Amino acid sequence: MDVSIVYVNYKSEEITKNSIKSVLEKTQGIEFEIFVVDNNSEDGSIENIEKEFPQINIIKNTVNAGFGAANNLAIRQAKGKYILCLNTDTILLNNAIKMMFDFMEKEENQNIGACGCYITGKDQKPSNCGGLLPSVGALFWKFGFRKLCPEYYEKKYVGKITKETKDIYSDLGYITGADLFLRKKVLDEVGLYDENIFMYFEDSDLCKRIKDKGYELTLVEGGEIEHLEGQSTKNPLNKKIWFKTSEMYYFRKHFPSQLLLVKLIYLILYLFDWLILRNKDSKELIKVVLNG
Repeated sequence: MDVSIVYVNYKSEEITKNSIKSVLEKTQGIEFEIFVVDNNSEDGSIENIEKEFPQINIIKNTVNAGFGAANNLAIRQAKGKYILCLNTDTILLNNAIKMMFDFMEKEENQNIGACGCYITGKDQKPSNCGGLLPSVGALFWKFGFRKLCPEYYEKKYVGKITKETKDIYSDLGYITGADLFLRKKVLDEVGLYDENIFMYFEDSDLCKRIKDKGYELTLVEGGEIEHLEGQSTKNPLNKKIWFKTSEMYYFRKHFPSQLLLVKLIYLILYLFDWLILRNKDSKELIKVVLNG
C-alpha cells in the first residue's frame, strides 16, 4: 500500500463526502486506502458516509477525543508506506497525492520526514500551508513591538507561509495539518500525534518532534488543494479557547522554562483587551492562560 489517507469527521457529512469524492476522482497512479474516523458525531453523518462509500474504512469513536487522537486510531491500522492526514474541508483539484508520493520516493529526499502542498482558499487565493514554530520572540513582537518595525515582524515572526511568501522564510517549522503527508517509518520513530492536545498545535508539536530527530520538512510544488478553512468549527469562542489551551500546552511541553514569561505576555494582552477594549472573550482566555 502506497498511501493511507485519514479523515476525522465530526458532524461534517457534506464536506467530508465532497473531499472523499475529490480524492477518488483525482488520485491516480498509486495504491491508496481511505480511513474516516468519526468523533462520536451522533448525527447520522458517519452512517451516511459509510453507506455512500462502502469501500473505505470507517472507525467509530465512542467519544469526541479530539483531532490528533482520532487520527491516531486510523494510523495504527494503516497499511500505507505514507500517511496523509487530510482535513474534511479540503478539495483536491489535481493528482496532488501522487505528486507528494513521487517527491518523497526520490532518493535525494529520503531525509524529508513530511511534506505538504501549497494550498488555496475558497476564493483561490494562496492560503496558509505552514509556518514558523511558536516562539517567545514572536510573542514579544506580537505584544506591540511589531508596530515599530512591521515589515521585519512580518518576515521574521509571522511565518504564515503561502505560495506568495515562501521565499521570505528560510526555515519551515511546521506544515499545516490540513494536508500533512508523513513518512510512516518516521512516525514509528518519533511517535504519533500527542493525544493531550484536543485541537490546534498538534501539527506544530508533531513537526517539531520530526525536526528534532534531524528530519526536514518541505512543501511540494504542483499539487492543487483547496482548503475551506474553518468549515468544521462554528463557535468562535470555543475555537479561541481550544487554540490557547493547546498553545499553553505546547510551551509547557517544549519550553517549560519559558512558560511563565509566555503567560505574563498573554495576561497583559488579554487584560488590556478586556478592561480597555471591553472584549468579553478575553476574560475567558485569561482563565485559560492562568490554568495553562
